Amino acid sequence: MLTNTMNIKHKIATVVLFWLSMAQISYAQVLTENLEIKSLQGVGATWQTVNLENSYTDAIVICTHVLPTASDPSATTRIDNITATSFDLRLQQLEDSSAVPTSDVHCIISDEGVYNSGGLKYEAHKVDSDLTNGLTAPNNWNESNAENVTGSIVQIYSAPAVFGQVMSFNDNRGSVFWNFNCITRGDRAFFNNAEICVGKHVGQIGTTRATETLGYIVMETSSATVNDIRFAAAVGADTGAGVGNSPPYNYAVSGDFDAGVLTQAGEDGGQGGWAILFGADPLPNGQVRWAIEEEVVQGDMARGHTSENVAYWLFEDNQVPDMEASKTVDLYTGNGATHMLPGSDVIYSITVENTGSGTVDEDTIVLIDAMPPELSFYNGDIDDGGPQTQAVILIDTDSGLTLGPADVTFSKSATKPANFAACTDSAISGYDPDVTFICLAPKGEMEEGTITPSSFTIQFRAMVK
Repeated sequence: MLTNTMNIKHKIATVVLFWLSMAQISYAQVLTENLEIKSLQGVGATWQTVNLENSYTDAIVICTHVLPTASDPSATTRIDNITATSFDLRLQQLEDSSAVPTSDVHCIISDEGVYNSGGLKYEAHKVDSDLTNGLTAPNNWNESNAENVTGSIVQIYSAPAVFGQVMSFNDNRGSVFWNFNCITRGDRAFFNNAEICVGKHVGQIGTTRATETLGYIVMETSSATVNDIRFAAAVGADTGAGVGNSPPYNYAVSGDFDAGVLTQAGEDGGQGGWAILFGADPLPNGQVRWAIEEEVVQGDMARGHTSENVAYWLFEDNQVPDMEASKTVDLYTGNGATHMLPGSDVIYSITVENTGSGTVDEDTIVLIDAMPPELSFYNGDIDDGGPQTQAVILIDTDSGLTLGPADVTFSKSATKPANFAACTDSAISGYDPDVTFICLAPKGEMEEGTITPSSFTIQFRAMVK
């Protein structure tokens, strides 16, 4: 007969936790509470809402299209409806044609602001662009059509790289971000001076665009690891060419990266272009494969282009979860019990915590808990008419998981079930002394735990025999 707390605590260690993480970038990875990356599949001409992991005060969104083959149509990324927790994304040709490939898009999202920590030195800003550059635009590629944002730069950079995006949809006809040193269109921002001009251009199209919001990030080129994600940022050599030449063009990099954003640095080719990732595998081990894209609306539509410098910011995901389960027991006082004696009830709490930097794959967590023989599981309202209504409840602490009635099953076997499917018994109403194992399969993708705590607690009630 069980008469004290210590014996119960000795029994409660037998909880088995199963879980799965693929440790790869498939949707999102968080570097800091102000910065995350997204790798999105199946993006096409239809708007889709992209949900974010962080919550942002003023998000700066920068995306790069992955063109599958040179025979696929030209496309650029369009952004709209940026909120604290999401943005809308689609692909289009510059004159709003929906004849675009359905393909991948890689994005980086940062809160607007200035950052310098852990080897990651950058700042993110935005500006409205009311004029438009282009080969046949009024004033062509001159500074008067761009925005001189030199005064917005707070930090000093020895080797800066610039990344940018047209991140509004005020004009349904597309335009693309570009940057230069405010003097010569072929010289990237800060080249031979301390000036940065940013703007939007339309290639050879002879029309202007409505005012759009440009997001831009200036960062110190470097390589470091933040929250188990290794990144490398640099401005590549003046090499490569257009989609209409012989892509892909390769920069050699040290690492096997999983996602990245690119921005053309300056504009050597007067026809106007923008950098894209290229091919079915644009980031093989030791390489970034890219090309310069052009519009195919007006002028030379062959998509050939001269060599350009391209800035790249690549990310190698080494994030993995680190899971641990613990279990405690407390006296249930709702029925007037004052001591943990035979006939009194206790509340068991199983807490699962992820302290690793990686998420746990959706619907893969399973817990199989052994009921001590001195206890009878209570299959009823856990708090007798209180706010809860179920026998087994989940209390979430930023895990993102839920637990429904179908996610709780039982076993009355003498041996531990091998998996959740092997838990095929039901508990009778009220106290059931024959339940030997409780099987739990919470639903959802469990969040990572290094930026903010990620845990959940499952509770149920039992009676001391």
